[in-house]
Amino acid sequence: MVKDGKITVLYPESEAGNVVRLTEMPLQAALPPEAQEISVKKHEGKAIMVEGRYSGGWIYSTEMIDLAGPILSALVLKVFNR
Repeated sequence: MVKDGKITVLYPESEAGNVVRLTEMPLQAALPPEAQEISVKKHEGKAIMVEGRYSGGWIYSTEMIDLAGPILSALVLKVFNR
């Protein structure tokens, strides 16, 4: 879920509640992840699904899989009780 311009993980449950940042940068790149950080501010209040490699508060090589509209985002929040 995108809230206050940040992503809060809902699933998997082992990571639920953690705040992460997204980057297109590969995990082993020589540059810092901020160099290709993906802004999520335009998706405020929406549920998004991404794939990538998680490490140290970042999801590297991020691919946006799906973006929920307002109705589905509200349902996602209800299901995950967040």
